[in-house]
Amino acid sequence: MDTIITLYQAFVHMDIKTLSNPEVLWILYGMLFVIILLENGVLPAAFLPGDSLLFLTGVLISLDVFHFGLINLILIAGAAFGTWLGYAQGRWLGNTKIVQNWMAHLPEKYHRKSEVLFHKYGLQALFIGRFIAFVRTLLPMMAGLSGLHSRKFHIYNWISATLWIFLIVTLGYLFGLSPVFKTYEKQIMSLLMLIPVFLLVLGLIFSIWLAVKRWLSSKKQAKQSESVKK
Repeated sequence: MDTIITLYQAFVHMDIKTLSNPEVLWILYGMLFVIILLENGVLPAAFLPGDSLLFLTGVLISLDVFHFGLINLILIAGAAFGTWLGYAQGRWLGNTKIVQNWMAHLPEKYHRKSEVLFHKYGLQALFIGRFIAFVRTLLPMMAGLSGLHSRKFHIYNWISATLWIFLIVTLGYLFGLSPVFKTYEKQIMSLLMLIPVFLLVLGLIFSIWLAVKRWLSSKKQAKQSESVKK
């Protein structure tokens, strides 16, 4: 707990020296791995700030906090294993009540986007879906539900994970090297640190709102069914 508080304070105060400390660096690697894994593989965690976190990671690479090659490998593994987890849920747990509730938790528009992409492009939709929040979490589950061959899925999964992670992290890295960033480093970093937190809070509020909306809808349906019986 003390280490997490130390990391938080280091982020707030832009303490690059502390963030680069080998004693806490592996905790940062682990936290990023878990966040990306969950965001790609567990529907209730789809609101986690994947894209903005990857961009921020790239910027931190330019500040010598992370090693470019190592952090990319860790994040690619997190994204690929997360997507496999979503596929496994769809293939072996798709008909369970808990997974059905998870799928119903996402707004209908994301279901429609995922279905259009999947039916139009098949597994190639993973390449497009990686860059669309919520869709990249839902698509693997749909692939599992469809019963597609796992070997083919794994190939597309790892290639698409590599492209997604490498592209966004590299964009963040190049931005961190740009003259604009060097000129306004403190202001930009403060903003970049706030964006993932803001998206996380927004996602939590959105999830709570959806849960309340579903609960009210179910109560309304129950009352209507009771009135029909009477």
